Amino acid sequence: MQVVSDSDVVIHLAKLNELNVIRELYECAHIPKYVMLEMVRYQYDEVGIIEKAIHQGILKVYEIDDSRARSIAKRYGIHIGEAHVKVLAENRRAKIFLSNERKVRVAAKKEGFFAVGTVGIILRGANRGYLTKERAIKLLNKLKASKFRIHPNIIDHAINSLEV
Repeated sequence: MQVVSDSDVVIHLAKLNELNVIRELYECAHIPKYVMLEMVRYQYDEVGIIEKAIHQGILKVYEIDDSRARSIAKRYGIHIGEAHVKVLAENRRAKIFLSNERKVRVAAKKEGFFAVGTVGIILRGANRGYLTKERAIKLLNKLKASKFRIHPNIIDHAINSLEV
């Protein structure tokens, strides 16, 4: 099943040193070159981890038609990088769209994609046995304690679902 990803999920998983969960769950995630350059340019601490994931084939990078992405960005009111992911999703006929941004997830769902964020990936990793429940809870607490821009109530709900 084809999976595309926005930068935020990749950055969060890199900060948690858990990009391998993408390989375990999806084999790989496809990302536009625009998003890759954005991550490498601005995420200094995680650049090595992200570049290693690209080299290992966990993340696969593609060139995208910028004019088409700009049109989509304008239509949905989303960031140009997110629009590049949307174009890539169409090109790859992806079914799953990885993003934490609410506006992007809503747009992706309207377009027929299954949207998953960092919390959902961690939960799926635990449910499929790649992550132990204890490890998943630790990762979720790490997300909650840091500045990952995910509402604490969402993380609490996820933790509670694992503790049942």
